[in-house]
Amino acid sequence: MEKASRRLYGWLAFFAFIGLTLSLFLNAFNVDPIVVTDQTLFHQNTAPIRIVGFFSYFTIWSNILVIYIGIAIASGHKLSRYFGTLFASGLVMITTTCLVYNTVLLPVYPPKGWYWLTSILMHLVSPVMYIYLWIKKGPRGFINSERSIQILTIPIIYLGYTVVHGLVIKQWPYKFLDLTSAGLLLWIFSVAVILAFGIGLIFGFSKLDKKPLKQ
Repeated sequence: MEKASRRLYGWLAFFAFIGLTLSLFLNAFNVDPIVVTDQTLFHQNTAPIRIVGFFSYFTIWSNILVIYIGIAIASGHKLSRYFGTLFASGLVMITTTCLVYNTVLLPVYPPKGWYWLTSILMHLVSPVMYIYLWIKKGPRGFINSERSIQILTIPIIYLGYTVVHGLVIKQWPYKFLDLTSAGLLLWIFSVAVILAFGIGLIFGFSKLDKKPLKQ
C-alpha cells in the first residue's frame, strides 16, 4: 500500500483514539453527571465502576479494533498472520456500530455536552472513514463469506462477556441484550438477528472485496 494511503489509515486511528480517550475521560471523571439511585456494590457511582461500564459497550470494542488496524497499516511494518481476520472483523463491527447507533440508539438516547463530539468521532467519523479507505485504498482479499465464523469471533466473545457481566452486576449496555428482562427466547431471537445481520454484512462486503482497486 502506498505511503499516502497508509497515512490516511494513521488519521483514522488518530480520530478513533481521540474519540475513545475523550469519552473515557468524561466517564472516569463524570463530567456529564450520571445519576445513580441504586447504590449497591456494582452500581456505585465511582470511577472504577464507570470505567468497567465504559468498556462494556460494543462501540468501544469496535473503535479499539479500528485503532489497532489503523496503526498496523500506517506503520508499514509486516502485518501479523491474523491481520486479515481482524481487518474484516473491524470492518463489520464498526459498520454495525454506525448503523445501529445512528438509526436505533441516537434518536432515543441523544448524547449531551462533550459526548456529542465523542459520539460523532466514534459513531460517524470512524466508521465512514474506515469504509471509505477500504473501498478506495484497500487492502483487498481479507473478506470471505466462508470465513464468517472467524470474522465474527470478537463479536461472539463480546456477547459472552455481556451475558456474564450483565448477570453478575445486573446492568446491561443495551436493552436488546438484557437477558434478565427480555427472557431467554426473546434474547436468543435478538442475538440471532444480530448475527444474521453480521453475516449479511460479510456477504455484501465479500462481493465488494472482489472488485479491483481503481488506479
